[in-house]
Amino acid sequence: MEASLARASAFYEAGQYAQCADAYAALLDDAGQSSSLAPRAREQASVYRAACLIALSRVDEADEAFREAIRENPQMAVPNAIVFPPSVIERFIVVRTTLMEEIRRAEEERAYRAREAAVLARRRAEEEKIRVQRLEKLAGEETLVAHNERWVAWVPFGVGQFQNRDYGLGAVFLASEVLLAGTALGATSIELSLNAQAKGGAGLLGNVPQLNQNIRTANDVALIATGGFLLVAGLGILQANLAFVPEYPLGVRPRARPKPATRATSVGVLPLPGGGAFSVIGRF
Repeated sequence: MEASLARASAFYEAGQYAQCADAYAALLDDAGQSSSLAPRAREQASVYRAACLIALSRVDEADEAFREAIRENPQMAVPNAIVFPPSVIERFIVVRTTLMEEIRRAEEERAYRAREAAVLARRRAEEEKIRVQRLEKLAGEETLVAHNERWVAWVPFGVGQFQNRDYGLGAVFLASEVLLAGTALGATSIELSLNAQAKGGAGLLGNVPQLNQNIRTANDVALIATGGFLLVAGLGILQANLAFVPEYPLGVRPRARPKPATRATSVGVLPLPGGGAFSVIGRF
């Protein structure tokens, strides 16, 4: 590759501009050879090619060679005035001036992509930092969970609701069932007391109808209260089973750190026939 560049440059210095243009075209138009050139060497080859084309009065082709080089590197420097004649330098400046708007857009696009890349990198770094903090927090905490028992849901008086942390509904069932159970027990006690007063009807001939009415009323109240208790208790048990919560989170607490291993050392002496044995046992 260096030999090809030197040969093309020699054509320019010898004034053989046609051969020079062809030699540089062979280097720059070939994708394999062009990609193997360093950026600075590729720029110089483009300038030499344009200079040869200008010398051959092929100005349009020279302008295109300059455009390709400037688009590839918008910061491309003006050709060396010692090496190239003023016509080459002037043509380069004219072409670059016509490309100023394109260069500006290219610079803005490059700056925009750089800003977007910086913002994306910063965002990813922040997300990674948050993720690491969450992992550290999770590693340092443990969640406490209360395990509910299914059989508790079959206990009346709102016990299943209280286990499910439904305290309002549990209080309703508890109050209702206690009231109904108390009413049933009270009515049953009154009925038994009235039956005891009747003593089989002896001595109460004038009060028998009223007494029987009172006994029937107490019996009716006891039956209604008992039925109401069974109904409400059944509804409470059904609701507790339908809304059963197997687990209930109690919160989190710092995870206990493992205790460091303890070190222990023991020394022993064992007498043996004709001597003894000395032993040291350690745990580190």
